[in-house]
Amino acid sequence: MPFDSNQIKAFRKKLGLSQTELGEVLGVPQSTVGRWEAGTTFPNAKHIGLMCDLGYAQGIRPSFFFPNYSRLEKD
Repeated sequence: MPFDSNQIKAFRKKLGLSQTELGEVLGVPQSTVGRWEAGTTFPNAKHIGLMCDLGYAQGIRPSFFFPNYSRLEKD
């Protein structure tokens, strides 16, 4: 999967949110966000979509989460 879990922390920081706050927005516990950031688990398509929507409103393109997938850089 070209999804880069390291980008979740960077995304969260760009938005100025804690793990708890991002979890509340996405409807998951803080521990889930922590596991995503550590790369031990990955968000499902629904949560990736929600993060893309949230980021897009802040000027963060969906390709931010997929830096190794060049076809998305054309969006």
